Amino acid sequence: MENFFGDPYMMWHDGIDPQSVCLLEGAERDQAESMLIESMESGSHYAVMGLRELKSQRAIPIMKQLLEKAGSDLKIQIAVALNVIEDTDEYTPHLIQVLQHNRSPYVRLNAAFVLRMFPTHDTIQALFESVSTDPDYLVRNHASESLLHIHGLKPHISEHREIFRLICVEFDTKDKHSYHEAIKHYTQAANMLRDLFARNEDQPS
Repeated sequence: MENFFGDPYMMWHDGIDPQSVCLLEGAERDQAESMLIESMESGSHYAVMGLRELKSQRAIPIMKQLLEKAGSDLKIQIAVALNVIEDTDEYTPHLIQVLQHNRSPYVRLNAAFVLRMFPTHDTIQALFESVSTDPDYLVRNHASESLLHIHGLKPHISEHREIFRLICVEFDTKDKHSYHEAIKHYTQAANMLRDLFARNEDQPS
């Protein structure tokens, strides 16, 4: 567990290497799987990432039970893990729900980031909606970059300066008119992204 999770501060600051658990074999691998399942049940979304890398079949029914009541990053990682382990996009709506409704911008931006892994029609529409309407700049940024990734472009929205300028527009949170004016800029950014993708599709291969 110490090897997988590492120092708590570094885990928070740099994340973890979930693939490290895949180096284990035999009884050690089985023990690690059991310990990660227990940690997941205690609320650790990092543990879910390890179980995803292990393609843990034992964890699937527990993940499905937890998915409906889990919140925030735990819900995100369980939905990702189930999609990966079962080779499906069935659980993507859970990610979209987090993106659209979670109160924390940090959780929404995480959902915006992982959704690039599951480029369904609904995913693309939800990401465009976030670019157009999310009140937090980082969420709009991650949603834009996931859309770039899905459409085969480098996921660096800052390289598209005019679009980047539009999603960076700030507003006064106490002034509804200010917010509605900002929404016009965000909507323009989303429309410019659509035009960019359409032009990219028209380019000869």
